[in-house]
Amino acid sequence: MGRLSGVVTEKLQGGLNRLAIGTDNHIAIICDFIPVGDIATAVNNSGKGVVLRSLYEAEVLGINASFDANNDCKLHEDIAEFFDFAPDATLYLFNKTTKADLKTFINHNKEIKGFGFTVDYNETTPNLVPTINAQQIIIDEFAAENRLIDFVIVGINNLPNFTQDLFTLDAPNVSVCAACSDDSGIIRVGSALGMLAARKINENLGSVNIENKPLAKRGTQDFPLTNEKKGTWLEAFLPNGDAVDSIEKTALNAILAKGYIIAVGYEGYAGFFFANSYTCVARESDFSFIENNRTWNKVARVIRTTLLPEVKGRVKKDPETGFIAPTTVGRWMSLVNKAVEKMVIDDEISGFEIYINEKQIVTDTAPAKVKATIVMDGIVHEFELAVGLTNNI
Repeated sequence: MGRLSGVVTEKLQGGLNRLAIGTDNHIAIICDFIPVGDIATAVNNSGKGVVLRSLYEAEVLGINASFDANNDCKLHEDIAEFFDFAPDATLYLFNKTTKADLKTFINHNKEIKGFGFTVDYNETTPNLVPTINAQQIIIDEFAAENRLIDFVIVGINNLPNFTQDLFTLDAPNVSVCAACSDDSGIIRVGSALGMLAARKINENLGSVNIENKPLAKRGTQDFPLTNEKKGTWLEAFLPNGDAVDSIEKTALNAILAKGYIIAVGYEGYAGFFFANSYTCVARESDFSFIENNRTWNKVARVIRTTLLPEVKGRVKKDPETGFIAPTTVGRWMSLVNKAVEKMVIDDEISGFEIYINEKQIVTDTAPAKVKATIVMDGIVHEFELAVGLTNNI
């Protein structure tokens, strides 16, 4: 009908608390570029940050298209794309990147599994490596307290070059995103976080398709960054302003060979995708991909949570040897096997083995030792195709 709307209705998500089960996709964006004022105060929330379950909730805070334009940023765009890619996910916002503030924020929000942020490149004092190392220190300190953070995505706005080989660093939980959706030099960390939130823990950030698409995307054969209808990610750029499609393939491969996460296209195929899920550690490391860290951390959390109720509990002994009684070991094994088996059922790992040696004497200084071996799913990064002609089959 040729009539005006007058009132526009938007369908909100999350009011019935029917969001994704579990907390694998609880992710934070750290945005310290918000100017002092009401929005910054609301986002900081006395060090606790805010929890968003829709773009609308961000706009209520005042983070809208005008906010992006006035502050030369893409925070509203990033939040919009986060929920476009992962409408069932939970997003946290906070506006301080200093170590003490960041740790306080994360401690207030126990379900956060990863976070990301952007900083401007410092030409006088290059800040890429120091930023990466500082984030890994935070992750390591949390790990020492049995708080496992899966990943940190760092974006360095206007990064002029890719001379630093990230695979020479020792930051296995940190990744560098260098993907831009235009020539502004602003890294789209929110897009990367949304794409991670949309994926299962064992899926690669660069997968052309994903296993559990949002309802609006079901029936499609892939899951690109590109959205023709919304006009987003129609091109992919590097932080120096170069269009990815305009650079030579050798230059593209050189960037990827140093561990940067950029957005790329495939010859003869529509859309742009993240190239991979590298972390800043040697490629030979077991933890050189984000999905490896997410999977290892989840297994560790599951086993730890399962065994915690047994702490300070009585341990029956074999009266002949003084070692742990087989019945006790059997009960512990049963508990852990049942817990980790759910990850197999949920198709997050291919298999596992739990081993507890009965020949242990446990005391206040001798912990009961448990060994878990996990079979990770593989990731196919490329196919090699051989095609021939013949007169008959």
